[in-house]
Amino acid sequence: MTGTMVHRGPDDQGFYHDDSIDLGFRRLSVIDLETGQQPIRLENDRAVIVLNGEIYNFRELRRELEPRHRFRSRGDVEVVLRLYAEEGIDCLKRLNGMFALAIWDRQLRTLFLARDRFGIKPLFVEEDRERLTFASEFATLLVADGGSRRLDRRELRHYLYQKYTSPAGTILDSIRSLPPATVLEAGPQGRRRYRYWEPPPANGSPVDEREASRELARRLDAATRRQLIADVPVGVFLSGGVDSSTLAAMVGRVRSEPLASFSVGFEGRGAVSELPAARQVADHLGTHHHELSMEPQRIARDLDRILSSLDGPLGDSTCVPTWYMCRLARAGVTVALSGEGADEIFGGYPRQLYDVWLDRLGPLGRSVLPALMRLSGRRPSQRFRRRLGMPPGLERQLDWSRVFSREEIDSLALEPLPGEDEMLALHDGLARRWRKLNAGDPLNARLAADRELFLPGDLLPKVDRMSMAHSLEVRVPYLDHDVTDWMLGLPGRLKARGLEGKRVLKRITGELLPETVARRPKQGFEAPVSQWLRGALREPLTDYLGEASVRDRRLFRPEAVGRMVREHLDETADHGEKLWLLLALESWQHQVLDRAV
Repeated sequence: MTGTMVHRGPDDQGFYHDDSIDLGFRRLSVIDLETGQQPIRLENDRAVIVLNGEIYNFRELRRELEPRHRFRSRGDVEVVLRLYAEEGIDCLKRLNGMFALAIWDRQLRTLFLARDRFGIKPLFVEEDRERLTFASEFATLLVADGGSRRLDRRELRHYLYQKYTSPAGTILDSIRSLPPATVLEAGPQGRRRYRYWEPPPANGSPVDEREASRELARRLDAATRRQLIADVPVGVFLSGGVDSSTLAAMVGRVRSEPLASFSVGFEGRGAVSELPAARQVADHLGTHHHELSMEPQRIARDLDRILSSLDGPLGDSTCVPTWYMCRLARAGVTVALSGEGADEIFGGYPRQLYDVWLDRLGPLGRSVLPALMRLSGRRPSQRFRRRLGMPPGLERQLDWSRVFSREEIDSLALEPLPGEDEMLALHDGLARRWRKLNAGDPLNARLAADRELFLPGDLLPKVDRMSMAHSLEVRVPYLDHDVTDWMLGLPGRLKARGLEGKRVLKRITGELLPETVARRPKQGFEAPVSQWLRGALREPLTDYLGEASVRDRRLFRPEAVGRMVREHLDETADHGEKLWLLLALESWQHQVLDRAV
């Protein structure tokens, strides 16, 4: 099974076996290059660990443990195992890092699986009464014996709805994703899942925006220093926006040697490139800057490799620039810092603020808004009018990012899929927490939903898969525990004002970089997928979503898919996002699932 993950760990491999368990590990050497091999065992093999990721506070923990333990390595993984020896699985609460780990306690005859707080590193599980199999990649479990290879039809609806499956599920009914901040414990008393961490509530902090920003700057500085620890070259992704530019500036302040920065941009019709903005920041900071402009024909040649690297269907077209960014960076560094998580922590998505704004309008304001828009020359879309009629809640928030409507999904599916209510039941717990949070702090309710759904369902998996495809480790300092503990405790009023988000972070940006960077509108890493599908990607579109292919797959109605393809190619409608989502699903089934079956 480890042979399917060589790209994740090209430098070394290790195994452990006893009469109850087999463990295998592939290593990308980043810290402790000489003695950091895994699995790592305690004396007398009392417990064994494999860990994918990094623990950033391992040095502090090691100093605490050294008077009582004799260490055999210099890295972070042995620290976790020896902390477990003293504190049991509660040791997870003290780990500041990104990780998916397995600890086999021979004395207790118990296996512990766990993921970091936000789901930065993946962990998939397939189990029945007799056996439990787990891996860092979905595809690895497909080569194991047993298990159904049927699609989970509720997750299929979720994929069509949000372009990703739920953070606790996968597209197959036999394989689950262990949720973030969760332990799966399997021992003589059976199996159970439980959370080891909950986000702290906002405390109505008496600090003002200036004080909040000053404390955040201190914590970001410490987080950046921790996440620069490596025995290999480290660089930074740079888009020119607030998140990546601030991060690059923070890194530049704490490093004596020049920083390597990396940017990618688009060429061709409909393309909006971030390269000029990134170049401006790189020049200001004096980084060793590297950039790549993606040509549509190059993307067409690499498309199958890109989509197969996703390790499961993910309909986010920004996987394309992320794949190229990671390939560009890997030519010069082994570790890159990236700005993921900032929008979910600081309040950076306009849709979060728009949804709060709809509540503030009240029923009367929402009822007259379409007429006011028409008077100003703007025509409200059908989707926007639908949201105006929806009550506040998780469902309305998710409607801002949905791809296919309920009616479109029902008419697209060849056989009926589970209903929308049954799919939304996947998030019943979050919906209840959302309502409770919204009563006191509407913005923080929206941020919590994005942290629990979009972040572990789309954003973090995309970056993990695309980076690991190139044996590149990507770290996300904005999700450092010291940073998030502070920001989660702040009320929403300090994070946004009106329709301007990230106010606390932008104060720091303005102190480190030209004011134009802090004021730069959020652009997003949007790919011109609609134009690609009409141009360089027309052939794979008509191949993967051609009538014969759709008919043989027996998931969707060929006439419904064919109509979307024709309308898009004729430019009578723009179905780019929907067609990309379907293309990504079919490509994964063709390249991965069909071969596994």
